Amino acid sequence: MKVGDSAAATRYWTDAVRFCRAAGDQRLEADALARRGEAWRVEGHFREAADDLSAALAIAGLQGDQYLLAASKGALGNLALASRRTATAEPLLLESLAAARRLNDAPMMGASSNDLGNLYTATGRPAQAAEAYANAVRYAEAAGNEGLAAIAETNAGRLALSDKDIPRAETLLRDAVRRLVHLDPTYQVGFALIAAGSAASTGDRPPPSLQETAASALDAGRTIAEHLANPALGSLALGGLGRLQFQSGHLQEASRLTQLALFRARQANASEIAFRWEWQQARIDRALGDTTVALAGYRRAVSTLQSIRHDIPIRYQDGQSSFRSTFGPVYLEFADLLLRRARDDSREAPALLHEVRDVVEQLKATELQDYFRDPCITNFEARNRGIETVATDTAVIYPVILPDRLELLVTAAGRDIQITVPITEANLKLEVDNFRELLERRATNEYIDVAKRLYDLIMRPIEARLAGVAITTLVFVPDGVLHTVPLSALYDGQHFLIERYAIATVPGLRLVDPRPLSPEARQMLAVGMSQSRDGFPSLPKVPRELAGIRRVEQSTNLLNSAFTRQRFARELQEVNYTMVHIASHSQLGSDPSQSFVLAYDGPISLDDLEGSIKLARFRDLGLELLTLSACQTAVGDDRAALGMAGLALKAGARSVLATLWFISDEASGQLVVEFYKQLQNGSMSKARALQAAQIKLIEDPLLGHPAYWAPFLLIGNWL
Repeated sequence: MKVGDSAAATRYWTDAVRFCRAAGDQRLEADALARRGEAWRVEGHFREAADDLSAALAIAGLQGDQYLLAASKGALGNLALASRRTATAEPLLLESLAAARRLNDAPMMGASSNDLGNLYTATGRPAQAAEAYANAVRYAEAAGNEGLAAIAETNAGRLALSDKDIPRAETLLRDAVRRLVHLDPTYQVGFALIAAGSAASTGDRPPPSLQETAASALDAGRTIAEHLANPALGSLALGGLGRLQFQSGHLQEASRLTQLALFRARQANASEIAFRWEWQQARIDRALGDTTVALAGYRRAVSTLQSIRHDIPIRYQDGQSSFRSTFGPVYLEFADLLLRRARDDSREAPALLHEVRDVVEQLKATELQDYFRDPCITNFEARNRGIETVATDTAVIYPVILPDRLELLVTAAGRDIQITVPITEANLKLEVDNFRELLERRATNEYIDVAKRLYDLIMRPIEARLAGVAITTLVFVPDGVLHTVPLSALYDGQHFLIERYAIATVPGLRLVDPRPLSPEARQMLAVGMSQSRDGFPSLPKVPRELAGIRRVEQSTNLLNSAFTRQRFARELQEVNYTMVHIASHSQLGSDPSQSFVLAYDGPISLDDLEGSIKLARFRDLGLELLTLSACQTAVGDDRAALGMAGLALKAGARSVLATLWFISDEASGQLVVEFYKQLQNGSMSKARALQAAQIKLIEDPLLGHPAYWAPFLLIGNWL
């Protein structure tokens, strides 16, 4: 967080780099680059940090400077961890620790062990993390570095809290604070005290002993902030003390301290801190029963967060997006309050429901930026019209999942409808995860009971509202766990939902460009892999699939050894293809770095796929449709499914047809060829073409189980 002297440090080390370069002293230049890189990292400028640290590492290698090599690798590993590239971070941090041990440098061994503890925590290895933190404390004590020992103890205490080991957390955090209060009152010590206090006050109502430790740490941090006349540091301490009062139910004192914290943040021109206390004050006002003031506070908090979201250094833990887990609640709490008010005030309801969608749309857009680590991925949204205004025969269903209930916002025939479903977020997740697992069991019909229950929850309340309206297509804007299942397989007791409506999925109301497929501009590239490569099984029916597509679309086909990464990219750049079909293993993981399409000579990453499509020289019409007929996401992996929701945006395609799980290439081939046949009818939308293809499989005695047809999702432009 940009709250200390990191900006000044960046300027100082920039001057140092220039002076060292002019003097021709490469060793000192490398040291200055490494320090400036670390300052960039603290400020959240990861690209600049990577450039400086890589340059420092290169010079250190040429100079044979073992100390700087170890330090640079550690800093690069830390940077990779902050950027969620854990596979890159781990070897760098291990090499840094090994080098520090060879040098017998206790401070560096302590820092590297602490960083490794953070990595093990982030990758779900708590036992290894605890051991690494204990080693960090031991090395720091040997070096006489009480500050580093306290930081490692704070991290270990946070880990213990996540494991519900309250006694151990109490001991670790109390020891960390005890070390820090005896050190000289520097900014670093003050910040470490506030970090320890924040860790001790984690949760809605920490035990009294932890509250006492938190109060002691935060009060000591406030004293140091006053001594240094540092308003940003003071704001963090005051806001933390306000949170403690809020947790204890002392709302007036909580409000007083939070307002002071907000004043200090504005003094420091630190919007990233001010946002925290605007949010906290909104929560306090809501607890005080002043809904109008609370809503105004949430509006300010969300507005501030939107203005600074790209400047916030993000840390990732347990494979989850920290933006969603850390900042998502402010959007959802605001939406919750708006929805409650809309339910109670029919006159204000239309405007309030519109605001709810705007708020959740901001969260969806930012979450996609976060997943793809690409702030530009949703930048085109303002140019597109809202999908709810596009077609009169289409109903848009916008679920909002809240901790205590599911809210369904339905737009049909120009009317907005709010439907409240009494199911908790936890129970909904259990049902949806169970549904997904049972759907994939082709030999049983165990999925039916869950399919009926989910139909009753999601669709039954909507049915009556759609009665008398000529709706042919449902467009879902899924949230959370609803990304992970095909809603087409919901079952009313007699029919699947897809048998009644064409169904499409969009990542957001304004994140698609809805327009019909132009029949004059159809040109398809169809590529595929039938051979076993890189440990993936063969797909023997792929040649027949591509042959069937060629008969329908007169496609250009690349099969097996003809489907190389270079040839694929060249075809897209040299020919104005409007449709691309890939019949090969594809995978979407929790992280974009785990996502790829398999070509003959290796995987094509999402970044490479995006580059091949967006850099095409004759992209006048744009890519209308990308089909991945052997795609797979993990069961229950919300983040992988989020990647699928954003796939059309990332690939630069208006529509994507992909599968949630791998199915037989026989079923896949039949469905996609029928889909393209249906698209030959110029009046047929993509959603209705997919519906017709899925119904044809449902009617096949051998392929009627939803495991074969349900995983196909149409994402993006459904017209």
